[in-house]
This record gives sequence, structure tokens and C-alpha cells, in this order.
Amino acid sequence: MVGTPLLLLLGLPAVSAASANISRSYHAVVSIPNGSLVSLDEAHQGFVVPADSINASKLIGVVLPNQDSLLAIDPSNTTVQVALNGTVTTLVSTADGDIKVGDQVGTSPFEGIGMEALPGSHIIGIALTGFNAKTDGAVTEQVKDKTGGTHRIQVGYIRVAISVGTGASTSGGGSQANFLQQLIKSLTGKTISTTRIILSLVVMVVALILLVTLVYSSIFGSIVSVGRNPLAKTAIFRTLTSVMVMAIITAAVASVTIYFLLR
Repeated sequence: MVGTPLLLLLGLPAVSAASANISRSYHAVVSIPNGSLVSLDEAHQGFVVPADSINASKLIGVVLPNQDSLLAIDPSNTTVQVALNGTVTTLVSTADGDIKVGDQVGTSPFEGIGMEALPGSHIIGIALTGFNAKTDGAVTEQVKDKTGGTHRIQVGYIRVAISVGTGASTSGGGSQANFLQQLIKSLTGKTISTTRIILSLVVMVVALILLVTLVYSSIFGSIVSVGRNPLAKTAIFRTLTSVMVMAIITAAVASVTIYFLLR
């Protein structure tokens, strides 16, 4: 699990949140870097803790410096200032894939770090800038989640318009990724809509049927033709080669189509 103090050692450039309309002071047991997502501490009134997938239901805002808030309520050197609305620079990762402008940003398994929100999950707001491995300031880190699993992710900052709430569900309904989405995510590293997954499966099944039909028909026809006229063997092999080339082209087209559906 990525502890918040460890983020100070990641080598990320120092940033400040900007243009937050309203922020409020909270206490914190640990040091929380600017840009971190935070949730209310259930054990202590008036305290916040780094937000993650476990305490996401208590998500309230993003930590920022006192001077970057247009209206700071009860600012103090002994507290952390939390932006409750407005636009703020936020710490994010590629844990659920690249973040594009307009994507919903939610909590992740890593403390204080956001990611592209899962369908129906708790969100901090909307991404106003994108983030991927090529973004300026992005740092690659190998981290562990609370289950002990190891992940390589990119960590950095984007601008987020704060709008705490629950993200949109997928077309399949429900507040969590379904089995197909979880399976595809384990292969691609990101959540894909159910519609695109189903289209990919249809393309794969159709391509498989075409391949089996082409190969079976060509081999069966070649065997029959050779039996009837052994002297036609050269022409039969030429036809068989052409059919196999068509099968390879069909497989290639299907593979490219599936790739673009799942990217």
C-alpha cells in the first residue's frame, strides 16, 4: 500500500492547487502532500485521512496550500487545507488506464492518489487535463495495494474540477465492473465498456467461423479433387495456398478490429 508520506519521496515536482473557490481546514494524523485526495476520518471528528478505495464513501476533497484558496475557512499552520469545490491540481495515476480530458476521476487502491473512476464508484470530479505515461512530470513507480499485489503505475498531477459524488454506471448497470469487464481489465489494464467487449466477442466468433469454414472446405475439396484426378495436384495446392492466405488476412483483419475496440 502506498502510504501518503512515501509520496513525498517519489520525486514528483512540487505543485500547488489553483483556483479553488472554497476550502476548509482539517486536522490530520499524518503528513498529507498537496494534491492528495482525502476522506473524513471516521475515528476522529474534524480529521481527514488519505482517500482510497476503502474509505471512498467519506471522500470530501483535495489538499491544497492555504494561499491557493479564494476562501479559506479556519486556516492554520497546524492543519491541512482541503478544497471542497472549484478547480484544483490533483495527484493521479494510471492505475485504471490513461486519463483523458472529461473523464471522471475517483479514488484508487493507493492512498491519496486518484485514477480514472470505475463505473458507479465515488468520484472527486472531472479531469480538465489528461494524464498518461508521456505527460510532463509523470513518474513511474512500483507500488503495492492493500492486498499485497504489486503494480507499475505512472503518478503525476492534473487539473480537476471538483464535484464529489458517484460516477455513471456502465450500460450493463450496477455499481461495479461486471465479470467481462474485470476479465478484460486483467488483460488490458483498464476498464472497457460492456458494449465494446460484446462487439469484440462477436467479431471474434464470426472470424473463427469463417476461418474454420475456409480451412475445412479447402482441405476437404482438395482431398476429393486429388482422389478424382491425381494429375491436378499442382493446381489444387495452388488453390489451397490462396485459401490459406485469405484465412490469414481474415484473422489479421479481425485481430486489428478487436484491438481498436478494446484499446
